Amino acid sequence: MYEVRTNGDTVPLNYNIMGGRLVGVLADPSRNSLDLALDPSADGGAIEINLPRNVIDSKFSDGKDRSYTVTIDGDRVSGEASGICIGTCPNIFNSFKESQNTGTDRVLTIVFGPESRFIEIIGNRGI
Repeated sequence: MYEVRTNGDTVPLNYNIMGGRLVGVLADPSRNSLDLALDPSADGGAIEINLPRNVIDSKFSDGKDRSYTVTIDGDRVSGEASGICIGTCPNIFNSFKESQNTGTDRVLTIVFGPESRFIEIIGNRGI
């Protein structure tokens, strides 16, 4: 768990990381984003992060969910990648997918390379 400050409150974010460590998380209300600083392993890795909807969300005007925008080191990465896996199968670096979705939370799995240092998750609501 990592506690991030947003609008004067401290909010816990649950995450799991393989192939590196999470150095820090900052909320950026002006961009509706969460900014993650990483220290990746030599082989890259993956982070699964729980995004509470009351902290950050991404919706269309009709209220339906839309995909978050994710950047790694300033470059937009593709979402809903096929082939995201951890273990003996090859990872697709710099890709993500929504791995869980409930009424209160959305979970993203983001695969990053060995040179990746900064992930930005951008929504359009919250923070």
